[in-house]
Amino acid sequence: MLSIYVLPEYQGKGIGRYIMAALESDEYYKCSNRIEIPATITACTFYEKFGYSYKDGKEESDAEGSYHMEKFR
Repeated sequence: MLSIYVLPEYQGKGIGRYIMAALESDEYYKCSNRIEIPATITACTFYEKFGYSYKDGKEESDAEGSYHMEKFR
């Protein structure tokens, strides 16, 4: 698993949207029916803008503090 973060001082400048566009143009993404991502609490709203929702409707973090989000295609 790979985690990608945008430093707070660079947030709101379109960098995250650029990263998401690159990731969602990937062949693995394109041939997947469902994408699951771990997210920090501050990133959940960002991912919701791209159509992700809380996995199984659970808006609670796991033991590592990650929120699991998913998107069906």
